Formats: sequence, C-alpha cells, structure tokens
Amino acid sequence: MRIGELASGLRYMVTNEQREMFKMLRNLDELPRHQLDERHQRLAEEMTKLGLIKRIYNEETETVSYKLFPRQT
Repeated sequence: MRIGELASGLRYMVTNEQREMFKMLRNLDELPRHQLDERHQRLAEEMTKLGLIKRIYNEETETVSYKLFPRQT
C-alpha cells in the first residue's frame, strides 16, 4: 500500500491494484468497461463507490467507461 493524492488534494491509502488502475487510466484517459477483465471490472466499480474514479454511462451506445477526476489546482 502507498499513499496517493486524489484530485481533490486529499491523501488516501491505495493498494497496488488501485495504483495499477490509476496508471492505466492516466495513460488511456478513458477506459471502456468491455476492455477490462472481470477482476479489473470489480476493482473499477469498487473505486467508483469510494469516489476515486468517475464512472461514465453513455446512453446512446449503452456502454460504461471509467475516467479520472480532473485535477483541481
């Protein structure tokens, strides 16, 4: 576990799996749910419930994707 800083500036303990998800989202900007395996889908939902990442539902295509919150300065 490591301490990470959220977009809001708060510090939060993150697991290695959560750090991996943050890195993927940072590199890809937006990550569609269908590209994730079952474990990462569950992790993304868990991180959404904790308020660590944003879940986006597109009503037109009926798809779900995940994205990092914009960084506040």
